[in-house]
Amino acid sequence: MRKILEILTPENVHIEYELAGLGSRFIAYLIDLVIQMVFIGLAITVLLLSGTELVSYLIAELGIMAVAFFITLVLLLNLIYFIFFEMLLKGQSPGKKIMKLRVIKQNGEPINILDSFLRNLLRLFDSLPSYYLVGALFVLFSNRYKRIGDFAANTIVVKIENQEQIITIDDLIGQAGNLSENEEQTVNNFPVSAFEYGVLKEFMARKDSLGEKRTTFAHNLNLYFMKKFNIDKPYENPYDFFESIMMMNSGL
Repeated sequence: MRKILEILTPENVHIEYELAGLGSRFIAYLIDLVIQMVFIGLAITVLLLSGTELVSYLIAELGIMAVAFFITLVLLLNLIYFIFFEMLLKGQSPGKKIMKLRVIKQNGEPINILDSFLRNLLRLFDSLPSYYLVGALFVLFSNRYKRIGDFAANTIVVKIENQEQIITIDDLIGQAGNLSENEEQTVNNFPVSAFEYGVLKEFMARKDSLGEKRTTFAHNLNLYFMKKFNIDKPYENPYDFFESIMMMNSGL
């Protein structure tokens, strides 16, 4: 069953994320595990071929300590692997990227290196007693599909494939700021960019299905366009305002 998490941003805009369940997360982990095993296998092969006598001597002399050292090294590489890729790919390991999953903070913000370090350090406990049994149980029975590492780092894993979410005001302002100075705009009382027009058009088409989010998003859009056009007094009916903007820019 799909689980949707709603997040209220500081701009009072709702964003929806579909949480990643046990199945997709487990497949992503298996992909990452195979990649790690290939790299470790190649490293061992190179080590054996480059110094067979030395390796044999160390194993014979150190015995169980050599095995313990090897296990520690594998765990350390596992930790570095996930932290490196989650920082490089913005919350994704290669397995998560293939499965179209991403790790984010529970408030919707991107994770930082401390979040990644904490959630991946605790993989050791999630993997107990074997094959991530503890982690799997936590994911299955937690209301937000979180393993121990996610609880500690306050993170969640979400699906990003075909995900619909309301465009935030930050997205709108950011896109508007990146517009080319030479971009052609229709001359009228309320000139807008093609992107702004597209946002309004989509909102007006979907507003009846947004429920409680409709009022919040309409309020933010109203404030944005009032500021853009230097309007001091807000329109009593923002939808009339939006219709006027769309009508004057219908050629975009």
